Amino acid sequence: MTIAPSLCSPLALADAEPTRVTDSPATEPWDTDVITAYGLLREAAAELDHLMRHSLKRSGLQMAMFELLLRLARSPGEKQRLTSLARELTVTTGGITRLVDRAEHAGLVRREACPDDARGSFAVLTEEGKRRLREALPDHLLEIDSLWTSQIGEDADVVLGRLRAVRDNARRWPHGRPHLGVTHG
Repeated sequence: MTIAPSLCSPLALADAEPTRVTDSPATEPWDTDVITAYGLLREAAAELDHLMRHSLKRSGLQMAMFELLLRLARSPGEKQRLTSLARELTVTTGGITRLVDRAEHAGLVRREACPDDARGSFAVLTEEGKRRLREALPDHLLEIDSLWTSQIGEDADVVLGRLRAVRDNARRWPHGRPHLGVTHG
């Protein structure tokens, strides 16, 4: 499968006009390698998400709570603003508030006022939160490795770099690219 060259550079893609895959004899716009690549990405992510949720149930943590604790553990000072967490966890501001409320009630995080924004607050990982994360991680890491990282092998640095580039490029356009429209061929 060959994807149009402009897809190799996310920054070039963000500023480029839409391109068509030239090596595909597609007669309909949905019969392209671009749609196939996107569909496979979504299917793989959905399957992995389903399996990871199942795996995490054994640890007693729901996926959203696990992701919250993991994001905080990997953040400077083991804390992050709620608005930033909402974006990273792809939930609404109301959703992150409810999640942090549950985590706080369970003793996994605590809130800390934001010194430069009276309305903002940080979620801070507690020792109990770290303990629960440490308990959940060994099995979760084995699942991730057997289902995902073992499949990318020596290409891990390249794949992870490209995934970061795709994510960062998509974040540049939170509501889609405004100048793109339906093209008729």
